[in-house]
Amino acid sequence: MTSFRLFVSYAGSLALRFLLSPLKLLPVQKDRVLFLSFRGKQYSCNPRAVSEALEKNASGRVRIEWAFHEPEKFKYLAGRGITVLDDRSLKFILHAMTARVVCTNTYYKPFLPRRKDQFYLRTWHGGGAYKKVTYPSGLRGKYISMQQQGASLYLSSSRAFTDQTLRGAFGYTGEVLEAGMPRNDILTDGRWKETALLTKRELGFSDRKIALYAPTYREGGAGKNLYPDTDRIKKALFQKFGGSWTVLYRGHHVDKSANIGDMDVSAYPDMQPLLCAADILITDYSSSIWDMSLMYKPAFLYCADLDAYRAERDFFTDIRSWPFPLAENDEELENNILCFDEEKYRCAVKAHHESLGNCETGRAAVLAAERILRECGALSSPGTSDCL
Repeated sequence: MTSFRLFVSYAGSLALRFLLSPLKLLPVQKDRVLFLSFRGKQYSCNPRAVSEALEKNASGRVRIEWAFHEPEKFKYLAGRGITVLDDRSLKFILHAMTARVVCTNTYYKPFLPRRKDQFYLRTWHGGGAYKKVTYPSGLRGKYISMQQQGASLYLSSSRAFTDQTLRGAFGYTGEVLEAGMPRNDILTDGRWKETALLTKRELGFSDRKIALYAPTYREGGAGKNLYPDTDRIKKALFQKFGGSWTVLYRGHHVDKSANIGDMDVSAYPDMQPLLCAADILITDYSSSIWDMSLMYKPAFLYCADLDAYRAERDFFTDIRSWPFPLAENDEELENNILCFDEEKYRCAVKAHHESLGNCETGRAAVLAAERILRECGALSSPGTSDCL
């Protein structure tokens, strides 16, 4: 974002907060729960898992609402009793200002005034504790801080995430629920195998093995020189594991432009079913490696720009201490695949979970839903879970 655009966004958000402040006089609707995923782009990730836990178990005790940039794509949710909002509409502003609970997985709308009688549940969108999260200085830092304001409760996947990201990088001092990421419940309770079969069938690869390539976001986009040779990958996978292999490409929700692999699944509604279907994951610095590791499936790192990325952003811990085989070029990636030792890898992943303080319970969505119901006055006391 250029300096001028950043100034306009920051100044505009401050002005709108002032203009919208009279809406704080509107009464909060105690049964209204508003969800956004990736700033209104998707019906996905942790908010989706929490929303579906409410939908399944709350028996109409709350009104579930979702806001999107392109609401017409999600009209099907209305058939399930979910209110679908255009996040650029006046109706959205009125509902956002009167919702008792707002659940997001990233920064929240900076132009909306925060209310003390609203409950802001932040799930974030990455587990473990890998690449550093820092606030830039100057106006950009102020703008990001403005978007972060108002969290009442954060969810955490590990004690390392709590300490290093939430307490350290974000400077958050509020309440944390260390129960895991709701989107990962499916990965920890054994349901992933059934989801894998369904997703492979949906994609048309029931009879093939899948290698999922999912790089993280880079400022300015990733150049082609950062992508691995997928033909070489498939040959190595066949030699090591046998079977027919397909490489799927999953771009970051901010940067999806690439022409790599056999199929682009960047527009697929949610990442977790793809991880379930994948037999291996290849990524660089994405926290999707945490999700994949919960199933103990092979995850390989391909980091062609490691030195530059380390200098620009760096990591909480040395990337070479992670249990995932690291390659900086195609030759190293090929060798890592051919030399993969499943038993050694499984032991390393288990130790990795222990060192980060794994908090994944398989019940994060249910626990978050219980908390929402309590905040809405629809569940009597902590520990009461008869409705879930």
